Formats: sequence, structure tokens, C-alpha cells
Amino acid sequence: MRSRRKWVRTALTAAALIVAASGAAVAQRPAGDAGLMPADAFAGGFKAVGPLRVFTSADLYGHIDGGAEAFLEIGFEQLTVQRYKDGAHEITIDLYRMSDPTAAHGIYIARCGKETPDPAVKARHTASRHQILLQKHRYYVQVNNSAGGAANAPNLVKAAQAVAARLPADAPIAALALLPKSGLVAGSARLFRGPVGLQAVYTLGDGDILRLGGKLTAAAGDYKDAGGAYSLVVAEYPTPAAASSAFKHLTSNLDPYLKPSSSTDTRLVFVDYDKKYGVASVAGNRLEVRLHLAKPPA
Repeated sequence: MRSRRKWVRTALTAAALIVAASGAAVAQRPAGDAGLMPADAFAGGFKAVGPLRVFTSADLYGHIDGGAEAFLEIGFEQLTVQRYKDGAHEITIDLYRMSDPTAAHGIYIARCGKETPDPAVKARHTASRHQILLQKHRYYVQVNNSAGGAANAPNLVKAAQAVAARLPADAPIAALALLPKSGLVAGSARLFRGPVGLQAVYTLGDGDILRLGGKLTAAAGDYKDAGGAYSLVVAEYPTPAAASSAFKHLTSNLDPYLKPSSSTDTRLVFVDYDKKYGVASVAGNRLEVRLHLAKPPA
């Protein structure tokens, strides 16, 4: 009998520890950015429904099917999701807190396509009747027409206005200055910090071929000038030695579909699968790759 009471006490103690640990785990979950979400009645009778959901880097894959890698690579902190309803109308807001404004801007310009802004929204954005994508400071926001229907589209604008008003003032993106302005095709700029972002631009090789390490920001864009059309990738490194090391890594691990035609310690010319030319070069702490050249570079 005494051993049975001891077993019961042990079991109750274990159960209490499990409950306490569970409570601690719940308490440790991030609170999310509830303060940046619109208040109820931001448009008509819209009210928040259901719990505020928060996703971290550990569970982002559970919310984004196939796209989490791009967020995690460029710099993701957490995602806050809230649903709103007003009768048959429903809106869901996904608010991504990125590591810095550059990360948020990089995600936005990779996803926005050709921008169709609404003049009522005072932040960088693109709008349709299905969704509004918005970026301000280190936040990237998706305002989704969850219930569908064109009648709900004006409410998306009001929700985007309400969110934008609560976000910090935007900040300049220094990495965009890596791209020369002359000849740059509008809307073609891209920012990335690793292989996932680079692969959307061009395949230079496997892995982190430019050795950005998820910390250094490279830029890419399309150009048109008197010589024709081409693309440009630019990365700046902390030191000339780091840039030179990245160039050597690139030349040693070039994608097998790219065929070198000439090389020096600072310049590599190659031919790609479309019989177009590319040239990678390093000078100081800057590495540049020109792509899709119709003729061999001079």
C-alpha cells in the first residue's frame, strides 16, 4: 500500500512537471506583432476573429509551402497572422518581421511583380482585388482577400492603410546603390544573401557560390544600353581579400553548363547554355558578373 501511494505521488509529480513545462513552453512563444495589426472597425464592422497566430523560423515551413527558404535566407524573425471578418467578408493579414529593411525590401521586390499601386496607401506596395503586398521599414505585409469577391477589394485598401500607419518610417536601402542607375530596367532590381535568391536570377554554381553567407547583400538587375541587353550581379565584401576569395571560389566551382573561354586572376569569361557570354571580374572589394551578353566582352 505504501509503495502504491509512493507511485501515485511520483506520477502526480511527473504530471505536474509536464504541465509546468508545457506552460513554460507556451509562455516562451513570442507574443507577435499584435500592436501593428489594425484595430477592429478599421473598415465597417470588421473584427478580429480566431487567435493571433505567430510563426518563428522553426515553424515557418508550416505556413509557407515551398517559399520559406527565401525568407529564412535573407533574414526572417517572425510572422504574425490575424483574420478579420465582417459578415461574408473576410481578410487575413500576414505581417512578416524581417531582420532589417533590406531583407523586407528584398522579399517584396522578389514577389511584387509589376507594381499596380493604389494612391490611398502611403507605403511601397502593389494592389489587386485578391491581395495587397506592402513593405515598410523591416516589415513585409500580405493583406489577403480570404473570402474572395471584388466587393471586398476596397476593404483590402483600408486594411493596408491601417497597417502602414502603424509601421515605422521607411529606411533607405543602401544595397540598391550597388547597381548603376544608367540603363537599369525599371522593376528589375533584386537583392539576395545566398543561393536561393541568386538561383532566381541565374545559376552560377551549387551552394553559396558567391560566399554571401546569409549576411552580405548582393544586388542584381537587368540593363539596356547601346551595346544591347544584359544582366548584372554585384556584391561588395568587407575586404579585397574576401572579394578575391569569393572570385576564386566562383571560378573553381562554376556550373558545368557554363564553359570558360578565358581567365586571369581577376577576370573569367564563359559561355552559357544559350550561347550567350558572361564575364565575372573582381576589383578591390567588389565582385561583378555580367550575364546574357550577345557578344564576347572586349
